[in-house]
Amino acid sequence: MDSFFRTHAYLVSHLGNTIRRDLMDEINWSDRLIGIKGTRGVGKTTFLLQYAKEKFSLDDKTCLYINANNFYLQNIGIKEFAGDFYHNGGKVLLIDQVFKHPDWSAQLRECYESFKGLKIVFTGSSVMRLKEENPELNGIVKSYNLRGFSFREYLQLMTKIRLPKYTLEEIVEDHEKIASQICSKINPREHFQSYLHHGYYPFFLGQGNYSEKLLTYMNMMIEVDILQVKQIELKYLDKIKKLFYMLTTNGSTIPNVSQLSIDLGMSRATVMRYIKNLMDARLVNMIYAPGDDYPKKQHQPHVQLLSAVVRQSGYSGDILL
Repeated sequence: MDSFFRTHAYLVSHLGNTIRRDLMDEINWSDRLIGIKGTRGVGKTTFLLQYAKEKFSLDDKTCLYINANNFYLQNIGIKEFAGDFYHNGGKVLLIDQVFKHPDWSAQLRECYESFKGLKIVFTGSSVMRLKEENPELNGIVKSYNLRGFSFREYLQLMTKIRLPKYTLEEIVEDHEKIASQICSKINPREHFQSYLHHGYYPFFLGQGNYSEKLLTYMNMMIEVDILQVKQIELKYLDKIKKLFYMLTTNGSTIPNVSQLSIDLGMSRATVMRYIKNLMDARLVNMIYAPGDDYPKKQHQPHVQLLSAVVRQSGYSGDILL
């Protein structure tokens, strides 16, 4: 256990000056089982470490960050590890990439029922449907989505100026006053194009080529998240990638699902299911007519692409100030 605490202390102490995400204040931290979902690259690991840094001192052994990829954890299981931690005074266990562990949801349920004084905060892929696909977590898990930077968060990061949040109703009713207050401090137009190009994903702050990093993350979303979480056989990987490419080259027009099924040699239902998987991974957005939703078939879905490789943009729709 000491080696895990040393790793925890090293990661927290080397976190650096990262932006504090708004989600930190939206979570009810009194809940005992909290799930943080998000696409690769949006900063889920950083978010967990920020929470540890903000709420606990480095030498406080009541909080511990672990990665579910750890071989020791893979060997003994989440429940046994959590039990050892809890019985030695642990109170908050932060588990990164929990879905990498087999039978993770059942073990979290056992932890919840067995260790009443233990809080578990875990991260997982946006592909995960925590309550729909893991009924054992119904009624006990609180799920939150960590998205990439909003334009407001990006502005705060680049200008070091704190900007308040506004609801859509506030913007509609008082937009002139709000715009005047914001523009008295900064000029949003100077930053908007750079935000569309690279501002959504926090990894633009690191070294290396942004587009190459994004391409790597997109491939991992398909190759690891979609295939592993949805338990799709590896032999269908090339068809999912081909489908994604065909959607990206289709522009903003409504895709012809029937034609896609012919081109890919798959049933229409399978094509729709794979599009839904891409949507869960936040690689595409499906927009239906009012009153319609997946998996209804009578209307074609409008697909909005989120691929920055195609559009050189990390835009996800979250740009309101």
